[in-house]
Amino acid sequence: MKRNSLLLYCLSACVCLLMWQSCKKENQPPVAQFTIDPATGNDQTIFTMDAAATTDPDDNAETLLVSWDWEGDGIFDSQYGTRKKGDHKYPKAGTYQVTLVAKDPRGLTDTLRLPLIVSSSNLPPEAPFDPQPADGAVTLSVNPWMKWGSSDPDGDPLFFTCYFGKTNPPAQFIASQMFGTFSPGKLDYGTKYFWKIKARDTKGNITEGPVWSFSTYDLHFQTITDSRDGQTYQAIQMGQAWWMAENLRYDAGAGSYCYEDNSARCTVYGKLYTWEAAMKSCPQGWHLPSLKEFETMINSAGGPEIAGGKLKDYEKLIWRDVNVGATNELGFSALPAGRRYDSGLFAGNGYFAQFFSSTEYNRNEAYSMTIGYDYANTFIYNYKKAYAISVRCVKN
Repeated sequence: MKRNSLLLYCLSACVCLLMWQSCKKENQPPVAQFTIDPATGNDQTIFTMDAAATTDPDDNAETLLVSWDWEGDGIFDSQYGTRKKGDHKYPKAGTYQVTLVAKDPRGLTDTLRLPLIVSSSNLPPEAPFDPQPADGAVTLSVNPWMKWGSSDPDGDPLFFTCYFGKTNPPAQFIASQMFGTFSPGKLDYGTKYFWKIKARDTKGNITEGPVWSFSTYDLHFQTITDSRDGQTYQAIQMGQAWWMAENLRYDAGAGSYCYEDNSARCTVYGKLYTWEAAMKSCPQGWHLPSLKEFETMINSAGGPEIAGGKLKDYEKLIWRDVNVGATNELGFSALPAGRRYDSGLFAGNGYFAQFFSSTEYNRNEAYSMTIGYDYANTFIYNYKKAYAISVRCVKN
């Protein structure tokens, strides 16, 4: 009986020993661990990834193998090796998932991913500056060119997204361009506009400028109808006076002509009048302006050195190039109708705009205002009454 008990005890001990040895041989996977030094940096930083802290319950750490995926894109950048450190430099800014896979001698693995934010060493553009029109300004032009200053600390080429409109914040106007200027087209008078510029360099850095604003000059227009022939004209207030903003087209009979006797020219440029015809051509309630009224208008437009540009039309593209200084800021819309000599010859269409005044210089001549394509000035000349030029009327 004792012998059987001893035998049973020995068998039980053997089973326990075999089970203990079996458990001892069951392999556990490694535990992946690593650090990133420095913790943050830019595209010029060399990052050191150190997996020395990786351990294994069953094996010596020196026998463990590691492999690295620097970007975390699933494409491993190194083969398995026992060297636990790796250096890497990222070519561009971004957020990466650095991935380590640790493997023990029996093939069991563990994976660890750590995020890494890499900034750009390239500096962003400076904020756009020096807006034209100036912030808060009132501009006389309803056809402004928007301009601004810009720079980049690294000298990178810049691209600009332009925003423009009547609301704040303004809507996108141009998605991307390399020019530091743009034209929004013809604007409304007496209106406030908002705009801003976003600068982007070739490295993808973006700097958004402030919202600027300006207002257009509040010009006053009216439409008049000539009761004699039913033709309508736009008129504009300049100072205290109301001026026609179109050349008179009324057929005054003798002394009124179409350029080169072509009626289509009258539709575009208006009639040409001798002084005698001009004196009786304006509709009721209006008159041929005096020399003093011309001078007052010129001074209100900034003086004779620059007034011509502010008075010249440029939208119809009928002035000869180069239409120097033309902005039509005051809405006068002077057109180059040319002239007719008393010999019957015509000249100057596209080159000159001339307007008779009611003020006589002498028996044969009267004062007139002249504007040319190749200068921004206005000139007052005494001109032969027998020559035929344009007429603009002033309200009584």
